[in-house]
Amino acid sequence: MQKEVRITAKDNPSVKHYRHLRDNKRARRTEGLFVAEGLRIVQDALQYPCLVQQLFVTDAAWERFGRETQIQEMGMILHISDAVGDSMSDTQHPQGVYAVCRIPERRPVTELLRQDGRYLVLCNVQDPGNMGMILRTADALGMDAVISAGSCELFSPKVVRAAMGSLLRVTLCETDALPLTALMRTKHITTYAAVPARDALPLTACSLGRGSAVLIGNEGSGLPGEIIAACDQKVTIPMQGDAESLNAAMAAGILMWEMMKSGR
Repeated sequence: MQKEVRITAKDNPSVKHYRHLRDNKRARRTEGLFVAEGLRIVQDALQYPCLVQQLFVTDAAWERFGRETQIQEMGMILHISDAVGDSMSDTQHPQGVYAVCRIPERRPVTELLRQDGRYLVLCNVQDPGNMGMILRTADALGMDAVISAGSCELFSPKVVRAAMGSLLRVTLCETDALPLTALMRTKHITTYAAVPARDALPLTACSLGRGSAVLIGNEGSGLPGEIIAACDQKVTIPMQGDAESLNAAMAAGILMWEMMKSGR
């Protein structure tokens, strides 16, 4: 039988802890926890019950969603007033469903790499919206892993929302780019630096697929020169218009599509 706990005070310790995790990167990293807001994201998290530590549902959300979704399967739900829910929200139009979740354990990169794998490496990508969109695309196109090298925090609230559940389905790793390129060479994985350069190999002439890794750089400055030099090949997306470059998420999507198409 479901146990009900009701919270009406904004200074309740569980509510304050949620807000602390929402606002504090260091707390998320230290405690190994992140927050999820919104019905779809929380539903995705509930597919991995061991990750969900606490579940909060407002009165209005319980009336609207509670009896028709798997949130009712949780052993204990913290029912909160709508006002408390508003104090927890980080969005303009809150749905009233919140969760504190454990950050999944990540395997070291040395255990992830396979000779027939397909990998995306994000070097200093800083925009959470771009990061979330890239993760969703990587999920859809079946990348073996997304590797972050100095990019924005993967489990910040903005990335969690933008990724829409893909954050929990994509294999993730964090490491430094230069040692990674050397490690990939020992694993016989070809590394491609994505650059808008005339001397780069056009994507139409590449055979991306299994056993390859594409490196995407910062939204404004691209890949550092030393990273480009460390890669096996430079690759560029041919463009017909006047734009100098593509958005990082758009470029990543095109390159991942080619990796998937060539690697079946």
